[in-house]
Amino acid sequence: MEIEKIKSILDAIKDTDIEEIWFEKGGEKSGFRRKDISSSASEPSGEIVFEAPKPHNKESIQKVLSSSNQIKSTMVGTFLRSATPGGKPLVEEGDFVTVGQKVGIVEAMKVMKEITSQISGKMIKVLVADNHPVEYGQPLFEVDTDYANKKH
Repeated sequence: MEIEKIKSILDAIKDTDIEEIWFEKGGEKSGFRRKDISSSASEPSGEIVFEAPKPHNKESIQKVLSSSNQIKSTMVGTFLRSATPGGKPLVEEGDFVTVGQKVGIVEAMKVMKEITSQISGKMIKVLVADNHPVEYGQPLFEVDTDYANKKH
């Protein structure tokens, strides 16, 4: 793949939530995967790895605080409740979820994007059925964030 084409692809997806993208043309495969900064250092994989900075500002923090009882889709695609077809859902109503916990997957054009919880609390409602289309920012789950403070 030509260097200019690689640069244009990286530039086109740098401000998106796409974590991985692969191309195949004439038997030649090329791929890109964002670097997972939470994982430990490993052997080089031969893949081109890049990391896009995600700055935090007052507006983005306020947006999270104003909708703190919902977990929303981070991209347009098909919502999947389990990690494998026909598998057990990652979370059920009544489960307790924690920050960073994987709660679903959104798939678009064979790109799988994990949906992780940005809040902790009791899962009170699943808003989207498995294998249904979702929009960017669409609420997927309702979470009772005061659950830990309530007497049970």
